[in-house]
Amino acid sequence: MFTKMKDSKGFTLVELMIVVAIIGILAAVAVPYYQRYIQKARLTSLVWPGIHTIETAQASYYSLNGAFATGTTAAAFEADANTKYFPAAISPTASGAFTITISSSAATSPLHSLDTQTLIATPAAANGIISGWTYTGGVATAMGLSGIQ
Repeated sequence: MFTKMKDSKGFTLVELMIVVAIIGILAAVAVPYYQRYIQKARLTSLVWPGIHTIETAQASYYSLNGAFATGTTAAAFEADANTKYFPAAISPTASGAFTITISSSAATSPLHSLDTQTLIATPAAANGIISGWTYTGGVATAMGLSGIQ
């Protein structure tokens, strides 16, 4: 009644095609996420140190003087920051907020896709203390920094 099948050795063509299709679907989903991850890592490593330097200087000035630095004093803070990927003239306001615009027009720049996008950093300050910074703009969204940090 029952016939015993020969021992099967290897995979059938259908099984191999299913595995290839699954790998293709996984790759189609993973590649865009990986590209966004790489862009965010580049942005964080190339822009964040400069932003952090300016924020730290503004916070120190605010805690000592009760007001945010503007004009030539703020320009000195910007001179200390690594501003290779955004212009040195950031123009902070009297409220301590400053705007950074990514300037990487060269196609070979690691931040080329964010060229001309901005990041606005606004301090949450009261009684001589900065409790955090609020980030808005396209760069903040790309870095995952939207909101208070």
